[in-house]
Amino acid sequence: MKFPEHPNTNEVLIDPHSHSKHSDGLSTPRRMFQHAKQRGLRGLIITDHDTVKHWEESMEAAQRTGMATAAGVEVSTAQGHILAYFEFGTSARSVARSLKLDQGVIHYLDAESVIRRVHDLGGVLVIPHPFGPFYPMGSRFMDKVDGIEEYNSWIFQDTARYRNAFEYAKKFRIAALGGSDSHYPYTVGFGATAVPADTNFAKPDWLLQCILHRKTRPIVQQRPVHRRINFVKSTVSIPLNMRYNAKFFRSKWQNYWRQNYRELLQRGLFKGPQEEVLTGLPENGEQEE
Repeated sequence: MKFPEHPNTNEVLIDPHSHSKHSDGLSTPRRMFQHAKQRGLRGLIITDHDTVKHWEESMEAAQRTGMATAAGVEVSTAQGHILAYFEFGTSARSVARSLKLDQGVIHYLDAESVIRRVHDLGGVLVIPHPFGPFYPMGSRFMDKVDGIEEYNSWIFQDTARYRNAFEYAKKFRIAALGGSDSHYPYTVGFGATAVPADTNFAKPDWLLQCILHRKTRPIVQQRPVHRRINFVKSTVSIPLNMRYNAKFFRSKWQNYWRQNYRELLQRGLFKGPQEEVLTGLPENGEQEE
């Protein structure tokens, strides 16, 4: 299929999926916004992994550069990654508490639980890279979210193993978005989303309204030369990705034992002192409030 490469005259571009040094990115939110503006974007949303610590800095960077933004976070669920967006003024503390973020460990809540909690907080959800190599969620929950990232710039072309998700939003009657998933400034905007140029970006819920009313369209901006340069530059981010992946596997291991210790006890695999320690854990896979 022919990728949508340009916005219409009545549209502007935003990049709703990027990362900063607050998770596994290489740069500060300020640098990311500066490069987004240089690339001609109207808005940028930083969606760091399992944290809201970037929110305040992102808002300041957006105001400094005159760009639009929103509060976003990429949540690691038990079934894959999911993007959550909130309007200006949403309490970062309330979001962190509800989704169990910034607690030093990734809790991997069930996806349906995350979807319910985000909607209860007034947010919207988008499934990123559903068929990509990065903790994909697939199509299982597409009927429960508000949008799909149909194009992710890290998926350069469809292969037998990985592909983008064009046309899935139409199938599920939800919003279609494109994102760069940028982890450093050079790739900001390689994948983007077109929104109406007359959008009132001063409204706290401008992004949510664009998604809920399906006024979004994925745009592919990178070219073959960009892909070659990006391949070289991506090696720089390997140490930071390893840092996140180490946290990922450590959390998976810890949650495995928390979620399965009772079954192991019943099978007689734990006895004595270990049983006393393990039985003090909560009933489910989440930590107590």
